[in-house]
Amino acid sequence: MTMEAPYDNSHPVSGTRQFGIEQNSNGSYNIYVRGVDRFESNLQENTSYAISLGNPFFGADNLWESFQEKTKNFINQNGGTSTKLIPIHNRPDWNTVKDVLEGRKPISDLGCN
Repeated sequence: MTMEAPYDNSHPVSGTRQFGIEQNSNGSYNIYVRGVDRFESNLQENTSYAISLGNPFFGADNLWESFQEKTKNFINQNGGTSTKLIPIHNRPDWNTVKDVLEGRKPISDLGCN
């Protein structure tokens, strides 16, 4: 979870991460990172889009994909066998999330399975 610390500037996004290892039925493992972020304010969001000239979360995507690549390389270089799966990116429409939370739309409108 995003945290605040004394004498530190605020972070422009709030979010959470889940790191894990799960065993598959065939004995292999999946190492994963799941996360979600949201800008703290519309001003920060609009500024970030303007500065990045695109989606400001692409930098975070690149960071987590490099984590996948480095994990795969470490396993392969140390006697294991690893492949990198294609990342899944879901970008919530926060207005739809709000409508669902406030009962104006069904949860099925979120598109999450």
